[in-house]
Amino acid sequence: MKAVLFSDTPETYAGTRSRVLKFASLLVEDGHRCIVCLPFDGKTRARLWEDRPPLSKVRYLVLLFLLRCWQLRHVIGADAVFVHRRIFPYGPPLFERLAWLFNRRLIVDLDDAVWYPAGYVSSPFMRLVDHGWARKVCGFAAHVIAGNRYIEEYTRQFCAHVTIIPTCVDMSTHTEKDYTPKSRDEPVILGWTGLWTNLGYMEVIEDVLRRLAARHSIVLSIASSRDYRLDGVPVVNHRWVLSHEIDYLKEPDIGLMPLTNTERAQGKCAYKALEYMAVGTPCVISPVGMNREIIEDGVNGFLADTPQEWEEKLERLILDAVLRQRLGRAARETVAAHYAHDVHFQGWKHVFEQVAGLGSRARHAHE
Repeated sequence: MKAVLFSDTPETYAGTRSRVLKFASLLVEDGHRCIVCLPFDGKTRARLWEDRPPLSKVRYLVLLFLLRCWQLRHVIGADAVFVHRRIFPYGPPLFERLAWLFNRRLIVDLDDAVWYPAGYVSSPFMRLVDHGWARKVCGFAAHVIAGNRYIEEYTRQFCAHVTIIPTCVDMSTHTEKDYTPKSRDEPVILGWTGLWTNLGYMEVIEDVLRRLAARHSIVLSIASSRDYRLDGVPVVNHRWVLSHEIDYLKEPDIGLMPLTNTERAQGKCAYKALEYMAVGTPCVISPVGMNREIIEDGVNGFLADTPQEWEEKLERLILDAVLRQRLGRAARETVAAHYAHDVHFQGWKHVFEQVAGLGSRARHAHE
């Protein structure tokens, strides 16, 4: 089987690594051919797009448009065409429609509620985003892969064939952290990692963190592309780079994933929490969307809805290293059992076989 896979972001983005590159590598190991089409690499995007003036961003989009035109040649004759989110970030689904015209075996992969505006993002380019893109593309896709039930319920309105595949964690790289006891003088580290545009969600717990910092020796560790400041709380900012991704997950004693209960947030796939959990870092997270599914409160982490719950549960973990270790190890077991790539690869591959028309032949081959 020849599969062509598109992603909307370079390899430095978690969605591309987890939902495209890792599964593609497993498909190759299984004896199939994969052609992965990414929008340049992370360094090129950072040089031309991140924190750049509008003219530089326009240049990047022109180059990306030309690159996508060239990459479309791979679609012809492929057994399956997979699109993670979208091929071009702005405007109508032109490239997806062209891919479909060249090859009707189109699989669309969604891990976010992209039909709603992104929270905390302010840019003149956002006016060019087509929030009806998912509805339009799912309407002609052969199959949709949804990252969670919320996305599945939405996309099933437009496509009869929808399969839920959660955003999985690579357990070969997310090894277990060291639980060496801290000395009395060492602060407890609370960690957050992710895109700087999502730092706005930290407002949910800012007052909680100030109160905790007034009573306990804590440090807030942030790994992102921009610095974060919070008056009254010691903050250490790490400029996020892929080579240190696992370090950012293991360094904290407690992982944080606060969310506001918006339609966009309900479509998130809880990946930040799953990454912390995979290395054994216990988390306190908001019970929004898929977050409610991955945490059994008090067993493998904590769910916190109100400021009072956030303060109470964070304080319990700050004061109890044994509890942190117990919840962290239970969290890692949860991810290994339910959210690892090897758990979901066969289901992911089966979608490709169905779309490629190989499902029945594959079954006969094993009889």
